Amino acid sequence: MILPLESPLRPGRKQASGNKMTIVPDLRSFRYEPRPARLSPMQMLVVQLVCCGLADKEIAFILGVSSATVKAHMSRAIKDMGLFRRHQLVRYVFENGLFDPETAQADILRRRAAC
Repeated sequence: MILPLESPLRPGRKQASGNKMTIVPDLRSFRYEPRPARLSPMQMLVVQLVCCGLADKEIAFILGVSSATVKAHMSRAIKDMGLFRRHQLVRYVFENGLFDPETAQADILRRRAAC
């Protein structure tokens, strides 16, 4: 579908010329309905490092694995919990108190010193 650049699109609105409906994905439509799941220790460690604000490559370097492995752990954790996005998993971890910043900081420093 080719759309003119000068006309702004709004979800569910009809275009001025013709009776075609515009299709614009609304990113807020993803539901946030997490279900408790048991994560492996490695998945939980990766999630906590993501909560610290580290990128996948940084986490991979610290843990001594590839960035594809880090992405696989995150994808599996997101899928197991019935979520759709990475930020939803981080939100769940913070809302339920599963993240301890002091412990995570000490773990990061310990692992960086070992590298």
